[in-house]
Amino acid sequence: MVQDLPNYAQHTVPIFSLPQEWLWCESWCGNATKSKAKTIDLCNNPMTKEPKLQGARRIVAEWPDLDLEARKFTARILGDDLEPIQSPDQSKDSTND
Repeated sequence: MVQDLPNYAQHTVPIFSLPQEWLWCESWCGNATKSKAKTIDLCNNPMTKEPKLQGARRIVAEWPDLDLEARKFTARILGDDLEPIQSPDQSKDSTND
């Protein structure tokens, strides 16, 4: 992305735009194009102030299963017990993730 290039390099490094499906974001892309998305940007939506993890659960259907798999793996590697996951109702009261 253009904003990721250091300022001094942006005039010497060729920049090519990717089609929209390579970076879908709820803030500026419609739900009609979500099914074709190759990557999903879980950016903060300034209109809703929704915490990122809460948005991830809502936007990405597979998120709860993937999150649980990652949490189990991390707990196993660290030798920790798996902490219970907050329900979406509980996370509304927490601060932004």
